[in-house]
Amino acid sequence: MSRDWLDKNFYATLGVPQNASIEEIKKAYKKLARENHPDLNPGDLEAEKKFKEVSEAHSVLGDERKKQEYDQIRTMGASGFGGFTSQGFTVDDFGDIFENLGDIFGFGGRRKGQTYQTNINISFNEAASGIEVVLPLEESIKVKVPAGVDNGSVIRLRGRGGPGAAGAPDGDLLVQVSVEPHKFFKRSNMDLILEVPLLFTEAALGASIKIPTLSKSVTLKIPSGTPSGKTFKIRGEGITPQGRRSGDLYVKVFIIPPTNLSRSAKKHLEKFRDQFESGDSPRKYLDE
Repeated sequence: MSRDWLDKNFYATLGVPQNASIEEIKKAYKKLARENHPDLNPGDLEAEKKFKEVSEAHSVLGDERKKQEYDQIRTMGASGFGGFTSQGFTVDDFGDIFENLGDIFGFGGRRKGQTYQTNINISFNEAASGIEVVLPLEESIKVKVPAGVDNGSVIRLRGRGGPGAAGAPDGDLLVQVSVEPHKFFKRSNMDLILEVPLLFTEAALGASIKIPTLSKSVTLKIPSGTPSGKTFKIRGEGITPQGRRSGDLYVKVFIIPPTNLSRSAKKHLEKFRDQFESGDSPRKYLDE
């Protein structure tokens, strides 16, 4: 559960009413994610920001349990319940709201134990495949990090927090996950983005090149005449979250011009230019 949910209207972000069904939410997300995907809007920071916002909104509203918690948080916050506002919340404040409703409504007066929080750091590959981590606490506690977890995600370990009073249940432990960036992969939800350089001859003549994925190498066919900035999609080679469909791998190529040309090589290029590119400028539209 994120502490800034009160400050964000995920329904407005996706453009759906609060009574929208899960299917309507997913449909709205797919449309907005497609329109604002960074690969389709290179260099557009506003589109990139919008894409992140709709992805976050979908991660909450597209999950029945998270959606219910989100609706509860906003209902309590909007009504001024108990005098709480969205400012200055701590993890324990949320614990007081959701875990001590017995006190508020008089259900026996038992108080659930305090909610604790800790942090773990894992690698990009560990986040993609899942891992079991021993927490750096006084007692040895293991937490299973599910495949596909993203940076900033929070895992709740029920009953691992502070002791409950007068026989009440123990509190919970919130584990916040920090994921280290990969040296060449970038992540967009469950999709991976990889930038790959091409030689001038590979782009001009076509080639078959080896591309790394998180688990293996695959061959990508580059058609002749491929322009710099072209993006190829390799299905199913993104991140595979637990119990869900795999993401895709998007390979964006850019051309590396030849350097340190010999005199002979320059003459061959000049001959090619004069024979095949004379009068054929790609910038003609700028003169219109």
